[in-house]
Amino acid sequence: MKKILYITNIEVPYKVKFFNQLAEKSELTVLYERQKSGNRNEEWSKSIDTNYKKIYLNGLNYKNENVISLSIFRYLSKKYDEIIISCFNSPVQLMAMLYMRMMGMKYTLSFDGEIFVGETGFKNKLKKFFIKGAEKYLTAGEVSAANIRKLVGNKSVYPYYFSSFDKTEIKSDVEQQDRDDYVLVVGQYFDYKGLDIAVKIAMLDQKIRYKFVGMGKRTNLFLSEQHVGDLANVEVISFLQKEDLNKAYKEAAVLLLPSRKECWGLVINEAASFGTPIISTEGSGAAVEFLSPQYEKYLFKSDDYKGILDGIREILGSDIRDYSEYLINKSRQYSIERMVESHVKALDL
Repeated sequence: MKKILYITNIEVPYKVKFFNQLAEKSELTVLYERQKSGNRNEEWSKSIDTNYKKIYLNGLNYKNENVISLSIFRYLSKKYDEIIISCFNSPVQLMAMLYMRMMGMKYTLSFDGEIFVGETGFKNKLKKFFIKGAEKYLTAGEVSAANIRKLVGNKSVYPYYFSSFDKTEIKSDVEQQDRDDYVLVVGQYFDYKGLDIAVKIAMLDQKIRYKFVGMGKRTNLFLSEQHVGDLANVEVISFLQKEDLNKAYKEAAVLLLPSRKECWGLVINEAASFGTPIISTEGSGAAVEFLSPQYEKYLFKSDDYKGILDGIREILGSDIRDYSEYLINKSRQYSIERMVESHVKALDL
């Protein structure tokens, strides 16, 4: 079996399931930047077994999910057949890429969706410099793969079908049901998630109900900064268990994802699996992947508040069974098993 070093930031449940399956095809070591995130509940990790080797870097914590550590170089000097960098905007993984380029080492760069690289400016030039240094690429979705090919020319780019679900969790038969007339917004309260955009849209027509879910520890900050308490049509729930969130997906008339710049957005997979109609900005890699080209009319610029509201109104006033059926079928194409298949192909396992 090939020896694989996979470098990532933190443990999350769906990635652990993915690593367990990938470890059946390789001798896998996962190098985590840190053991715990600054904004997640990690209790789940105690109940999931792993069948791969885990290493945690020691260093200075940076933001919620990264670390600054020179010990990364010690692991890069060990013998591996393949090295995968999965967070190309992480300081420690940028150091790793620079080191490997200087040493003439080959590595694979993996993206969880869209990378949002512009044409001009120093920051975009720096992104391109680091991106082009890899030998090959793995990326979530066909749309993102096409965009990366434009940057890297003839190098190999492998799309994978990103999901938090394995095949046992993907429903083979989803019953269409009557839906409640509210808009569901799921996400943490950070600028790139765009929850303030959803609040602005909720203000435009206060006859439409909104349910915001998932701000967690930042719920009070969300309430105070966005003055949500002034809106009678908005309900805020800091956290829902998986079963209750699934119920919300089944009930909601619309899922609104207002992301500014989000590589993927797994709520798209989750909502689509229940046939929940989706309205999204173009800032979500998953939304662009799922809705293009058949339902591009439900993708909007992040500052097109009127367009987003009109899209919501259209869905609330229409027969959306065809759209729901499309989303259900689309979601079945994305699974952890298919993610593994793409990695097996890319890494020649």
